[in-house]
Amino acid sequence: MVSRKGKYLCILFSAVVLCVLSLTETAACAQAMHALVVGIGNYPENSGWSRISGDKDAGLVKSMLAHNGFPEQDIIVLKDADAKKAAIRDAFAELAVLLRKGDVVYVHFSGHGQQVTDIDGDEDDGLDEAFVPYDAAKSYVRGVYEGENHIVDDELNKWLAILQKAVGNSGLVFVSMDSCHSGDVTRGEDVTEDLRMRGTGDVFEIPLPENRPSTKARREENGGWVCLSACKSYQNNYEFRSEDGFCGRLTWALCRTLEQGITVSGLVDAVRKEYEVMPVPRGLPQNLDAEVADKGSRRLF
Repeated sequence: MVSRKGKYLCILFSAVVLCVLSLTETAACAQAMHALVVGIGNYPENSGWSRISGDKDAGLVKSMLAHNGFPEQDIIVLKDADAKKAAIRDAFAELAVLLRKGDVVYVHFSGHGQQVTDIDGDEDDGLDEAFVPYDAAKSYVRGVYEGENHIVDDELNKWLAILQKAVGNSGLVFVSMDSCHSGDVTRGEDVTEDLRMRGTGDVFEIPLPENRPSTKARREENGGWVCLSACKSYQNNYEFRSEDGFCGRLTWALCRTLEQGITVSGLVDAVRKEYEVMPVPRGLPQNLDAEVADKGSRRLF
């Protein structure tokens, strides 16, 4: 027979165990925050790409995320020569392993952007948009560089879909693209004293194979992540000249508006307002492009 004191101790022990298990479960289910920040400003001289401020953006974005509660050890930063395509792909793979249901992952790109010949036929205009890593050249040269290091939107979507699957519907994948991904017919100097353009109006033209399928491939849709782009697909992305020098227009707006507790829609509206008050060089149009799916009312973190 168990004494009254023994029963009391058993009850107390059980309560402590349940409390510990509850705390452990809560900690296991707690929302973790991870980030990948890619910023390129100094491309190789023989790449054909001009100097921009993508590397500066990387520091601004990292500070912004750390200020908003992202642990510094969970922010992967790839700048300039470290931001080759293979390294970016490996960073996505690393994130995919770390992420759990309900987590938040923030992915930022700052650098050049370019339109590329659509090989698989899923684009109505015959062009894919691409981010330009450090080891991607501006022009196609058969046998030298044929576009293998451009990160085309189809490929990026597959990487993002893996992250979205890892965090599930309860998690969030947020992407900010501060690069030019337009095929605008506007031509001009990429860099002048008062104007820096991220990208080019020159399409990366890849010779199409003779046996290219005549029917269009199915275009991959947004898999549930939130994406903010610095400009529309038909526009160029011009850097903003702040009191501290050039930086990305979207990066600047995000750093001034992103805060804990803000909703996705609230952030989009705030960034648009920042765009309205930032001077546009030579009157050139540049409008925020936002894909928020059904997550507009969701808090970021």
